[in-house]
Amino acid sequence: MMRKFKLFLSLRAEEKWINLVQETGYRLVKVNPFLHIYTFEKLNSETDFSPYTRIDFHDENMSTSKYLDYVTMFSDSGWKLVYGSRHGGAQYFQQKNAQSPRDIFSDLESKNLPRKRFINFALTYVILLFTDFFVFIQAGYFNWNNLFNLRSWYLTPGLWNMKGNVFWRAFLFETPFALLRSVFFLFFLIMGIYYILKAIVNGNDVRESTINDK
Repeated sequence: MMRKFKLFLSLRAEEKWINLVQETGYRLVKVNPFLHIYTFEKLNSETDFSPYTRIDFHDENMSTSKYLDYVTMFSDSGWKLVYGSRHGGAQYFQQKNAQSPRDIFSDLESKNLPRKRFINFALTYVILLFTDFFVFIQAGYFNWNNLFNLRSWYLTPGLWNMKGNVFWRAFLFETPFALLRSVFFLFFLIMGIYYILKAIVNGNDVRESTINDK
């Protein structure tokens, strides 16, 4: 088994990378989307079938029966599910055999649909994250001046005037509390920016795909 960590903004780039790894003699067998870890299994021999992996994306929940129908539809077309969830997110499908088609989508609109869903998903998270961030700011739990002023995170009186061991004991004691006060605000800000970038990158992928197929 080979495990790789990789972070992607683009669904197209993720799919391309997975297939490039598989072309070196491996098969994707597991995906952890939360830790961004991909597990590959080495093919038994050079003559083993090297499959293609394609990614679909859903930004909404499905019922158990509807999701089963969805997976079965792809299975009947020659694609098996490597990882996916009826609660939405990326769905990783892999060719069952060499006779399976190399694409799970039959036309340009279908091919761009996962990216469009992903953009909607990303923009929803952008709104939620920045709403939480500004609510905390307006509630007075934090302010813009303190956000990037690391010293202001520490509330011990006279901390920065202390010297030697006295300073380090006070500094190390308060650091966990300072991080707890700040980490949520930074998390909301960083993740908001991260999802903005995802929306922009996948939007560009859709436009490029449309232009190239005209």
